[in-house]
Amino acid sequence: MADDVFIFDSSGIPYYSRCFGGETCKMRPDHTLQTGFLAALYAFSKESYGQQEIQTVVFTDLKLHFKVDNEKNVIVVFTTPMEEKDEEVKNQLEMTYGAFLEKYEDKIGRGYAEPAVFDSFDEVLYNLNVVKSKPMGMINLGEKVRGWKKLFRRYRH
Repeated sequence: MADDVFIFDSSGIPYYSRCFGGETCKMRPDHTLQTGFLAALYAFSKESYGQQEIQTVVFTDLKLHFKVDNEKNVIVVFTTPMEEKDEEVKNQLEMTYGAFLEKYEDKIGRGYAEPAVFDSFDEVLYNLNVVKSKPMGMINLGEKVRGWKKLFRRYRH
């Protein structure tokens, strides 16, 4: 299952990016800016290695999995833990891409699209069993968080 899901055009314009509870979410819960890096990684690999498509990038404790549609200029990227099976992730990428196109094909390919247009895709991913939870957002410090006051009382000087 995916920890993070990114869908963007090949120039890096984000359509959809969400954190679903992985380790990378804890480090950087706002992933919209990372689509530019992922698009650059894709472009660099294509430029450097010709027609070879980037499929997986392996880090120490996570993998980036790519699904690229050159015809529509859409890239789907998942981050997953190392133990996820590549074949299963590949199937989930295909399902995700198919569902995204079915739902939003008329909204993509025209440059920037307001990210809120794609908000309902959270539920689709959850129903497809591509992610294990509802998306995690950034914590609003104005909201009450269980144990918040207790935590600060404990460390007050």
